[in-house]
Amino acid sequence: MDAVRLLGAGAIAFGVEGLFESNRMLALMVGALAVDWLAGRSGLKWDESGDATWQQLGLRLGKGALIGAAIALVSVFVLALLRKASVGLGEPAPVGIAIGLLTALVQAARDELLFRGMPLVLMQDRVADRWALPFTALLGAAPLVLAARATPTGVAIVLLSGFAFALLWRLGKGMYLAWGAHAGWLFFSGTGVRGMLLDVRFSGGQLLPVATASGAPAWAALIVMALSIPALLVWMRRVSRA
Repeated sequence: MDAVRLLGAGAIAFGVEGLFESNRMLALMVGALAVDWLAGRSGLKWDESGDATWQQLGLRLGKGALIGAAIALVSVFVLALLRKASVGLGEPAPVGIAIGLLTALVQAARDELLFRGMPLVLMQDRVADRWALPFTALLGAAPLVLAARATPTGVAIVLLSGFAFALLWRLGKGMYLAWGAHAGWLFFSGTGVRGMLLDVRFSGGQLLPVATASGAPAWAALIVMALSIPALLVWMRRVSRA
């Protein structure tokens, strides 16, 4: 029954995206709401601590966004140092930034609920975290294996980022830290560096869509994401000992 729920949530999320192909924002919002409803029926709570104030939840979201933004921007500046990218100031447009942020937040919410939140709550008290967290990373990367024009580096980035976000679910005692990190990474891998805040031009390859990531941008993101995981594991160990 749990597997059926998870498959049903995935079918709805991506079925809606296909149905509203001409309006991606609407597709993401409907998909996120549908997955949230199904996850809620499975027992998912966005805040697992149960006693956090809205200010504390906002801080978790913001802290996560800083983590995700840092991972994305370190990748960009490594490429700039290697002369694989040029970095300049963008031309901020409030509407463009707002749309970019909203899209990143909605997409991150949908994917975190579907690929981390719902599987983790279904495996709760049944599967140890040392197996459950990597499984959620594999689950998030699995749909890309059969995607058209998917690249090995793109799949690897999704796999590693999925594991990093799963660690943040545990560190943040719920969704907010991981949600912020995912959204921050999406925004500063896309809209934020495509002329809105920064104007980054790669000498070759691309990072988004992640499934088709290639060249130096893909390798830089892959390496920085891989290096972030040991840091998160150390943080997780310190928190567990506190």
